[in-house]
Amino acid sequence: MSKKRKRISRRRLAGQRVLAHIPTHNLETGEHKPVTAARRFIAESGLQPPALLNVRRNEHTTDRFFWGEKGLFSAQYAEENHFLFPSLRLIVDQIGEDALFAGLEPTGSDDWEEMEEYEYAFV
Repeated sequence: MSKKRKRISRRRLAGQRVLAHIPTHNLETGEHKPVTAARRFIAESGLQPPALLNVRRNEHTTDRFFWGEKGLFSAQYAEENHFLFPSLRLIVDQIGEDALFAGLEPTGSDDWEEMEEYEYAFV
């Protein structure tokens, strides 16, 4: 029996489209934990937000982090809550919501309505 694929929410797909427009940095953990390696890389390189960090733990596992104005977050959290980050809102404004979110029209009930309630509230 085949495994049913998990459906990704439209809100997360929209966030993935937004995050595709920011710089991505790839690094190895070395002897540190992934989040420590990411924080050290940010400090050593003087990285300015926003940025994505792909931290390779081993040949099978890569952890993804989002470096934003308020700190380091998991990339999945940033995808799902991209409307909470001012720098990501600037990207949406530059590209245009219509162009960025084309093809993500509602097909049923999900968390898209919840995102619209926020009206890009900033934290």
